[in-house]
Amino acid sequence: MKTFIAIMLSCAALCCAQDSNAQDFNKTEQQEPAATGNVKRLQSVTWDLATHKLVWTVEKGSVVDGEFVPAKIVKYEVSPDDAFMAYAGEKRSVTEEEASDLHHLLDVLSLYCVESVVWWDHMNNAEPSSSPAPGVVTKPEKPTQTKPVAPSTSKTVKVGDLRPLKMLP
Repeated sequence: MKTFIAIMLSCAALCCAQDSNAQDFNKTEQQEPAATGNVKRLQSVTWDLATHKLVWTVEKGSVVDGEFVPAKIVKYEVSPDDAFMAYAGEKRSVTEEEASDLHHLLDVLSLYCVESVVWWDHMNNAEPSSSPAPGVVTKPEKPTQTKPVAPSTSKTVKVGDLRPLKMLP
């Protein structure tokens, strides 16, 4: 489950990384809710295996009395096979490395979905008492407080960069 959450967060971060207006997302968080007029919210994300395209929609709107009020929905699209991102009829190329990284991320997400179906089917054939009740979540215990370790060298990591980082001792 942690892997799925990490994948979804990485996917969302990667999607926002391509948006030239990504700074607008940060600006809206700093504004007072009653004064916001240009707020964006991710509405949906779809990975279409038939077309090999990642498509997501963003709601644009404002916050009125602490509630988001959508005014417009816009669609973004990335094709890792063709190495482009599209928005409002305009296409922009992405690097081959980024397209490859995105393809890898989406392959991992697809594998998770397939494994979940297998798990679901297996649990349907299992005895009812052998599976936990829905909603029962076991969380690992939080580690005791540790001192942060400063990295020996700094390394800039591009959002969506899936290459393994050097682990600290």
